[in-house]
Amino acid sequence: MKILFLSNLEYEGFAGPTYCVPALISAVSKIDNVIWYNFQNVTREEWRTLPFYRDPSDFAFGIKTFCRNYWRPDLIVFEGFYAFHPNATLLHVLSSGIPYVIEPHCALTTGDQGKKALKKRVCNALFYTHFARGAAAIHYLTKKERDESGQRWNSSFFIEPNGIAVPDEIPNRETWHGDTPEIVFVGRIEPYQKGLDILFDALELIKSRSGALRFHLSIYGNSVDGSAEKLKKRIELEGLAKMVSICEPVFDERKDAVLRSADLFLLTSRYEGMPMGLLEACAYGLPSIVTTGTNMGDVIQDEGAGWVCPVAALSIADAIERAVASADDYSFRSAAARHVAERFSWQAIATSIHNDYCKVVACE
Repeated sequence: MKILFLSNLEYEGFAGPTYCVPALISAVSKIDNVIWYNFQNVTREEWRTLPFYRDPSDFAFGIKTFCRNYWRPDLIVFEGFYAFHPNATLLHVLSSGIPYVIEPHCALTTGDQGKKALKKRVCNALFYTHFARGAAAIHYLTKKERDESGQRWNSSFFIEPNGIAVPDEIPNRETWHGDTPEIVFVGRIEPYQKGLDILFDALELIKSRSGALRFHLSIYGNSVDGSAEKLKKRIELEGLAKMVSICEPVFDERKDAVLRSADLFLLTSRYEGMPMGLLEACAYGLPSIVTTGTNMGDVIQDEGAGWVCPVAALSIADAIERAVASADDYSFRSAAARHVAERFSWQAIATSIHNDYCKVVACE
């Protein structure tokens, strides 16, 4: 099958699509004939060296020109939703008669629709509802994302998760690295979606408890709208400096070192599509403290790979304390985390997605 993937991505180190989009397309390329066109100029070597990658530095995209110079796609896959603007280029794609799939990366959920809600209601009415309903199918990452997106967008859909690449050498985890367990969060410092405001309420609760167990939390990430500085001020105001630190973003070898030296991973999101950071932590054998909003709570719970709680300060505080008191079963939970990662290998997921794409094209 000939598949054209379209995206409008910048290379953002902590944005899940930065990793999952090229990884998915790379895996699908082993099965199908693919080209990935990104509407942003990206100079990162990781993308430029992919044989199927194109962007405006290669040619200005137009669907008629593309079909003439390459081939007419059997299917177009939009990686994103609001990232695509209703300009002439997009409208020509939509009127080409080529079936298309949208992978919205959480954009259709009630949580994401609640951000800039008025603007989105207007934009939906003018274009985006039509865009979604015209798709041959919507690709949701989890059943929870599908449920939280509702019925109104499109009745045709399939559910396939993101995948993960397991490191060649997985750390052997028998117990904490030291007397005080090191908990890490690696992602965007975006308080609302990532639930960092509620997390800090939980840390204040733990601080107020007599005989609270010791631990340290390091939050690594790029700051969204000055959020890192606001959290640093809250740390100072609430006297949390011994418990939590806000750190610079980490990438590549530095991120590898952070995950190898950590003892636990934490993600307290209100909502997620499919959290790449959590999957990556599992690949490193890190047991995780997660909220139900992460969309991975059932998997973590079923495998025994961590501790799951509602998105509430008291529940998060209790889950953290249970985790740091669980040194005795740490080795078991670490092995369970690695098993979670093995369930989500990219090639297995790509094979399943290929079958979904074939069904979509056959129905058109």
